[in-house]
Amino acid sequence: SIMGTQLLVYFLLNFAACSVIGDLPLPTPDQLAWSKWELGAIIHFNMATFLAGDGCGFPGNGVPAPSLFNPSKINTDQWATAFQAFGAKYAVLVAKHNCGFTLWPSKVHFPEFNFTYNYTVAQSKSPVQDVVGNFVKSCRSHNIEPGFYYSVVSNYYMNVHSSKVQQEKLMPGMANVTQDQYFQVVIAQLNELWGEYGSLGEVWFDGGYQQEIKDNLTATLAKLQPHATAFNGQGLSKNAIRWIGTEAGRAPDPNWSTGESGGGDPKSTVWCPAECDTTLQDHDHWFYSSTEGIRSLDELIDVYHQTVGHNGNLLLDFTPDKDGLIPDNHMARYKELGDFIRNCYGKPIAATSGTSERITLMVNPPTTVDRIVLQEDQSQGQRVRAYTITMDTMSGLTASVSVNGTSIGNKKIDLLPSSQKVNKVVFTATDMVATPVISHFGVYYCPSG
Repeated sequence: SIMGTQLLVYFLLNFAACSVIGDLPLPTPDQLAWSKWELGAIIHFNMATFLAGDGCGFPGNGVPAPSLFNPSKINTDQWATAFQAFGAKYAVLVAKHNCGFTLWPSKVHFPEFNFTYNYTVAQSKSPVQDVVGNFVKSCRSHNIEPGFYYSVVSNYYMNVHSSKVQQEKLMPGMANVTQDQYFQVVIAQLNELWGEYGSLGEVWFDGGYQQEIKDNLTATLAKLQPHATAFNGQGLSKNAIRWIGTEAGRAPDPNWSTGESGGGDPKSTVWCPAECDTTLQDHDHWFYSSTEGIRSLDELIDVYHQTVGHNGNLLLDFTPDKDGLIPDNHMARYKELGDFIRNCYGKPIAATSGTSERITLMVNPPTTVDRIVLQEDQSQGQRVRAYTITMDTMSGLTASVSVNGTSIGNKKIDLLPSSQKVNKVVFTATDMVATPVISHFGVYYCPSG
């Protein structure tokens, strides 16, 4: 039966999500690959681009006309060039935001309740009639994993707010559906989105999902996108990833790879790494605004250190304008940030690895450094709970504790209070749940940030 199949899928997904070495939780291969990507893009480009603010116009004015969507110069290859300049390994397109407007020509039709989904790019003035399809092609030609954001809990066109079909009078342009009919539309559209564009790196559930369709979502995701990570997908997917809990571009320290909310929980048996989404534009503005400035390079470097450098993935916002292009000043800032990351962290002054509670890194000849990067081999779990770094400096060659830390995970970047000329750096795990497997222990020097 369908219900029996769904329960079996649910059991298998949750059993796989709790894979352990002894009592040590482990990532799935897809979660592990996702963490190694480190940098991602989220593209806010939809009906809200052509309205005031990040929502769906002004309540009471009715559904914005599809003809408003008219990006006359849209070029998704230009977007992908910007993703690459930043260094993104994956990109998540907002395929349907709160208005309900879809960036693919959805063909969902239910004659049994006389419904056709006719609020799509196909009804707009866009010269590209399948933005989702073009986006996927551009990503793949630039070696970037594509992904999709689809707001399950909001759809103004279908009169849905906070997961529920509203009972107030319909505004102009709204579709008249019941709650169950809305759920049928959601599943049908996700079958299109997840089923017609190939393998995806990530799917997004912004604001979560409705419990009434949990089993159906679980089965659909497992069938169509078994390898995609699922943002806010706890309970739906073996490849769930969690929200860090803020849109400021700051992860706490410590930030663990286990646990299902905020900075995680080292005692949790659920592997669920954190994603840190944040804007390029000022004032937490997600869709393009001609009046908003953009964050400085120094601030974005700090964001990088407090997200990727705190064992999280950084998902940075990209905002094509009304022409359908990334603005020139945005392009330049993405490249500046990407250049800093590549120039600073592309090659260590010295590095080593090892499976031990204590690892020594010799720096020969003695060299000035100002930061340390540690990485665990998380295929073996997150094992370190606390550590110290000591250095032999050239000012008398006296060892002193320079760094005390807790969570390492995929990557921990420790910035030193001041640069030091060193010839030996020693990592010591002071608390652990198993022998540390350190895949990278390196020192770097980047006076520009």
